Amino acid sequence: MTKQFWVNNYFIDVSRNQIQHQQQATALPPKALKVLEVLASRAGEVVSHDELMDIVWENSVVGPNTLQRAIAQLRKAFGDDSKQQAFIKTHAKQGYSLEARVRWEESPPRKEQTPPNTLAKRTNGKPAYAIAALLFLSVVVTALWPESSPLFTTMTPLTASDEQEFNAAYSPDGNYLAFNRYIGQCESHLWAKDLRNNQEERLSAEPGHYSGLSWSADGSQLAFILQSNCSDKPESTGQCWQLQTVDFAEAWHGNGNALTRYDCKDIETSQPTWLNDGRIAFLQYPSSTAVLPSNAAPGGLHLNSDHPRVMIYNAVTDQLQEVAHNLEDRIYSLAYSRATNVFATVSVSDSNQHIVRIFTLTGEIITEAKVNTYKQHSVYDSFPVSFSPDGSNLLTSVRGKIYQLTFDGELNGVHPNTFKGLWSPVFHPNKQKFAATFGTKDFDIGVLETRNDDPELSIITRSTESEANAQFQPNGDLIAFFSNRSGSNQLWLIDGQSSYQLTNIEQGTKTARFSWSADGTQLVANIDHQIALIAMDGSYTFINSPELAVNTLMPWTHSNKLLVTDNQNDDHRLFSVDITNAETLDLDIQNVLWAAYTADEKIIYADRQNEFWLYSSENTKPLPQLSQQLFGNDILIKQDYIYGINSQAKLWRYDIKSDALLILNTLDKDIKYISDIRGQQMLATKFIGGRRELVEFSK
Repeated sequence: MTKQFWVNNYFIDVSRNQIQHQQQATALPPKALKVLEVLASRAGEVVSHDELMDIVWENSVVGPNTLQRAIAQLRKAFGDDSKQQAFIKTHAKQGYSLEARVRWEESPPRKEQTPPNTLAKRTNGKPAYAIAALLFLSVVVTALWPESSPLFTTMTPLTASDEQEFNAAYSPDGNYLAFNRYIGQCESHLWAKDLRNNQEERLSAEPGHYSGLSWSADGSQLAFILQSNCSDKPESTGQCWQLQTVDFAEAWHGNGNALTRYDCKDIETSQPTWLNDGRIAFLQYPSSTAVLPSNAAPGGLHLNSDHPRVMIYNAVTDQLQEVAHNLEDRIYSLAYSRATNVFATVSVSDSNQHIVRIFTLTGEIITEAKVNTYKQHSVYDSFPVSFSPDGSNLLTSVRGKIYQLTFDGELNGVHPNTFKGLWSPVFHPNKQKFAATFGTKDFDIGVLETRNDDPELSIITRSTESEANAQFQPNGDLIAFFSNRSGSNQLWLIDGQSSYQLTNIEQGTKTARFSWSADGTQLVANIDHQIALIAMDGSYTFINSPELAVNTLMPWTHSNKLLVTDNQNDDHRLFSVDITNAETLDLDIQNVLWAAYTADEKIIYADRQNEFWLYSSENTKPLPQLSQQLFGNDILIKQDYIYGINSQAKLWRYDIKSDALLILNTLDKDIKYISDIRGQQMLATKFIGGRRELVEFSK
């Protein structure tokens, strides 16, 4: 067998008898690692007690609990236990299975004492994708990752709290790291760390939705955008943006009172960056109805377009000025180089090409190029950037990987391809290293008994990756759900006794949203931004609608029509697609978050301002009962009722016919949404945990 392999993000080095995770090594007995090797070689399959004993302890006399002790040692090394069984699952009177993603460093091991035909079938005729998918994944990852040698190979943790950390920003001298630290879903604070002695201090006096931070050139101040106030009342959580600054020395010593520099009010504002001359640049997203600020310089805002604009605020004169350009594409990322005193932007055109531009502070374009994306990149992926210290190239992150982006639009990987879950990289100002956000979130699916006054979620499948959107099979006993436990977004099934992977889609589904057909014989999902009908053997066919790049697939509530959104023009436009002939109808409804056909073929939908509407060919009327009642993006529709969860974790039901809203219960705040209901049982998705921490890569 190979001597090195990965189980999720744990590195197994059999030659050294250890498991490594986040720069920490745990020593284990050789026999325990041998058990893990056998289970890894047959990941997702049940290996019997007798077979494990024969392979690992052949010709040896051992005690009756030897195997159980080895399993306990492995679970402890993985942070697992016999209750959760997130990695190693016990199958009563059968054996054990490894329920995790495996990647082999060299060649994949042959399966011990396994008949040749077991790779092709599961018991009961179910597809056995586990080993084949893993072999395929290792080939795909190698093929898709850029061939250049990684520049940065060592990852070191920078933070180690129980909260979520994002948006690292080095001070100009490299001695401090400023960042955002979230506690829960809403509350966040601004923090800083002294990298010389690891001391951390909270900088913000009050919680809020803070943007990333930008240091002034002399390192004395920090700039950021404050978006909202974390109110518990949904009607109070308005959209308001303010440019604020804080004195770093004062905030470090406990006086974190921020100064509002520019009140942007209801004009969306993001990505502040402090320029060498003391001015602050940022992106603004004015609407066509925006009111011109009284301090805007002449020619500052183009009110005939809602495309983002690069703006510069001068605190001395209290003037706001636009960096003039005549470009029609939509900017989504802004960066600034102190070394060369220029901007970089990345924008997307109407034809979905991503353009990287370098230009002066007055808007004169120096270079521009199309980003040469890779096959695995989606039409809706983005490439946010930050400059290298010398201003000669950029860093970007996409799909959990970090790349160097040249001014010619070329992408080159900068770390080993075994690392994933990396976002928002930023270079150290004077050393060969960069910081990034690292980690993933863990969601599980379970059942709620609605007859209980205080319902608790009973988890029905468990892993350390994300499972979501469980749905009962109409006219059947299966439960379908979304999972990325095998390394990519796939659809899985539960048959009452076990779970198994249904699909083996090369790049995975684009989102967790899918639906059953009314008769329960097939599913529909978003594959490569196309509507795909999936059969019960995992095969799929596309509904060919070439003018669409499907962004969001809505619930399948009409016998032969599906609702989808297309966001190529940044307008979240709603379309109806006839699955019998692929005929596509633009419904001329924009800004759509969620939508579904009702029983009488009207359309109920929620917009991105959390308002609900009922659309018919005659008119569109608001549904004020539902105003601001949705927290998140997901709603369940069943016959004439829709179900949702509000910001106070109240589960509600709305009767479409009678226009009546009823609060059903208060749920655990970590339950994100209800995905299906049958009788007295509801299926729900719950946030289990997961850490987002800051790490540093060096050579």
